[in-house]
Amino acid sequence: MNSLLEVRHLGKSFGKGNNKVQVLKDINFTINKSGLTALRGRSGSGKTTLLNLIGTLDKPTEGDIYFQNKQISQFTEKQSSEIRRLHMGIIFQSYGLVPLLTVEENIEFGLRITNVPRAEWKKRIDESIHLVGLAKRRNHRPFELSGGEQQRVAIARAIAPKPPLILADEPTAELDSNRAFRIINVFQELTEKDNMTILMTTHDPEILEMLDNVYALEDGQLADEKKENHA
Repeated sequence: MNSLLEVRHLGKSFGKGNNKVQVLKDINFTINKSGLTALRGRSGSGKTTLLNLIGTLDKPTEGDIYFQNKQISQFTEKQSSEIRRLHMGIIFQSYGLVPLLTVEENIEFGLRITNVPRAEWKKRIDESIHLVGLAKRRNHRPFELSGGEQQRVAIARAIAPKPPLILADEPTAELDSNRAFRIINVFQELTEKDNMTILMTTHDPEILEMLDNVYALEDGQLADEKKENHA
């Protein structure tokens, strides 16, 4: 089997009774290893909720999620934490950087909680900083960086451990077109050279044109899948 991630009849609702809001309805898709896939959709379409469920940060109301052939959607908090720590990299819209740590130290902090040998840390830090184009900012702290630079630090921290799966919520939202294209090229390189699998959300039409695999979310449901053209 070449699939890394499988989502079956996934649903998520919040509230009860008359206050119940169905955010996701009967979501089904499979993502193969070593690929870059995008979820597109308007704000409020359920993209972030879906990423949070796949990242075991929340539990579905119904349905199942299989990751590396394990049913992870009902994992305990300890199991969820372990799988995120060792097998996933998550890039949040809020960046999630440690304020008092430099760019280097933030990336090292991400490596500390993984099983990457300490002897490899410096090489991984240098590689990831180079990939996101922050070599000249490596000793700066988050408050000394622009929003786009902070976003690139968050990306570097997630890719440094080279996890099997990266979940990226609008990873290019704060970047200009050139930087955004560079990050997508980095993602494509990671899938090809390091066999990483990346699932990202975006609503940027120029980014979507660069990708072969795009799922559309509309009103909590999967609307279509792009293989050639998403227009």
